[in-house]
Amino acid sequence: MIPAWLSMLDAILAAVLLGVGLLGAHLGMVLPMAGFSMFLLSFAMAILALLFGLVGLARTSAPERRPGRPKAVAGIVLSLLVAVPVGFTMWRWMSMPYPEINDITTDYTNPPAFVRPPELSADSMKYDRAKFEPVQSKEYPKLDPLRLDEKPEDAFAKVKAGASTMPGWIIVYDDPATHTIEGIEISKLFRFCDDFVIQVRPGPDANSSLIEMRSRSRDGTGDFGVNYKRIRGFFAMLQPASPS
Repeated sequence: MIPAWLSMLDAILAAVLLGVGLLGAHLGMVLPMAGFSMFLLSFAMAILALLFGLVGLARTSAPERRPGRPKAVAGIVLSLLVAVPVGFTMWRWMSMPYPEINDITTDYTNPPAFVRPPELSADSMKYDRAKFEPVQSKEYPKLDPLRLDEKPEDAFAKVKAGASTMPGWIIVYDDPATHTIEGIEISKLFRFCDDFVIQVRPGPDANSSLIEMRSRSRDGTGDFGVNYKRIRGFFAMLQPASPS
């Protein structure tokens, strides 16, 4: 009887962890990483509930113990409703071929620096070249700054206009004096926040500019390629169409 009870209780706890983790993070009631941790923990609790349920099912096979069987069955069903989708999602994440890096830049030597957000310390926003350059240069195709055949002032206006049209981007800072734009993008499910900075620098001649960009995630050690794709996607949008 005890395993059947434990199965049902653990399955309920797994469902609560899943719901609080997903909805709490999405609604901003818990921190993104806390919600993500609850999401992962719900899988462990669901597996434990499933094991208890199977033991409870075996132990309630005798007629005198049959009253406890519905609890074991309920625990098994509820645990599977949690474990299957969460486990499948975790398997998909683990099978993604992305390196463990969450800070991508077009310039290792002089990466664009963040001025904002003020709630984060300056040290936390610094680029760790020794840590990130070897991974990025090995795991991703070379990411060069984007050259535009326009003066920096004109290129900055184009960058600013383009950034304002990017879906999900929130511009939090722009400085015409340094030709710098900063912004954030928040993931839809757990509300993870990524910061990006774009800086227009003088090009090799007077009528050209180089667009440097850096994108980083605030949480975790990996980003599933989101930061690299963000830079490539923005550059592709700015890139002049090739003549046919």
